[in-house]
Amino acid sequence: MNSSGTRVPSPRLYLAGWTTTTLGTGIVFPLTAVYLRDQLGLPVGSVSLYFVLFAIAGLVANPFAGLLSVRFGPGPIAVAATAFQTIGPLLLAAHGPDALSLTASVFSGAGTGIFYAVLTPLLIQLFGEAKLGRMLAAQNAVSAASVGAGAVIGGLLVEALGEAGYRLSFLANGISFLAFGLVLAAVLRGVAAPSAEVSRSISPASVLAPFVDRRFLVILVLQGALVLFGFGQVESVMPIVLRDSAQLQVIGISVVLAVNSLSIIVLQAPVLRLVERIGHVRSLRAALGCWALSLVALWLSAAVSGPVVAVVAAAGWALLFALGECFIAPSMQPLVVATAPPGRLASYTASTSLVHSLGNLAAPALFLPVFTGLGFGAYLGFQLAGYLMAVLVLLISAGARASASVR
Repeated sequence: MNSSGTRVPSPRLYLAGWTTTTLGTGIVFPLTAVYLRDQLGLPVGSVSLYFVLFAIAGLVANPFAGLLSVRFGPGPIAVAATAFQTIGPLLLAAHGPDALSLTASVFSGAGTGIFYAVLTPLLIQLFGEAKLGRMLAAQNAVSAASVGAGAVIGGLLVEALGEAGYRLSFLANGISFLAFGLVLAAVLRGVAAPSAEVSRSISPASVLAPFVDRRFLVILVLQGALVLFGFGQVESVMPIVLRDSAQLQVIGISVVLAVNSLSIIVLQAPVLRLVERIGHVRSLRAALGCWALSLVALWLSAAVSGPVVAVVAAAGWALLFALGECFIAPSMQPLVVATAPPGRLASYTASTSLVHSLGNLAAPALFLPVFTGLGFGAYLGFQLAGYLMAVLVLLISAGARASASVR
């Protein structure tokens, strides 16, 4: 308890809950599409519809989550999100009719959209703005470890138990969300809620405010660029690029993605210390520099001869890309918080979550055709142009903040 009687929440308890839910996510991460197609017997069109509904539900729920967070605080909204996330995989585990599976996608997608819309305000409410970067960095490292471990567990369950292994995996996924919700409720007990006076001053029109705020629009463009040219391609575009350009087999691609995850686990803590020394803007520039250098390693993976050398070169890409991710994790959202107007944090952070989701949708839709239609060289050129554009956006953002501080 602090001097005002408000209980100080435990970061370790929160991160234990985060570990549980990301482990559950990892368990079903490689299984969902195969389960829908092979075990539930959904046609390919219905499998695609599952993921489309998941994305749409998250996009629709996102702005409402930001508005509700302003009115009721991010804590209750985050707990409610875990309830939606719990229901989705439990419906899949029930192995019901096609409509039940598609309903599951709506619950899971809405829960995910709601949770990530309020995550930054939640962390600030729990641990304070000064610790936001550290908590985001810790979540990034934990996610890299637990999602990878969960994927192995899910694969082993299916290998050993067949259909029952699939259903057990989705059951474990649902229980992990429930456990995280209970942990959140425990962590939130005694934590001061946001000011009701501020909550009443916010109208539904505030949902659109970030998109017409010229100063903040630069941040949204930067967020979109980081996802479109980076995060949104790791699991959707990059495996195809590695297979077709570097001629890697499935095991080689798995090794490369494992190097990416392991690098985040190892590098996040030392990179966080560097971020705290050089600041968020310089850290984002460093991240984009790492990503630009990673394109050299990616090019080498296709230029060298021999599968082992190609895997080593592609692993260099994974390492440099992970280094960039470690710079971004504790930097982007604190920059969002610093740029958002007072009293508008919830709707502004929700807008960045919305842009992140849109970027994840757009990345494979844009860059798979670029790679398959225009070739590897054109793909690398587009990537480099995207990173240079993001650097330019950072410079514009820094200039706008400096100008605002002078006024």
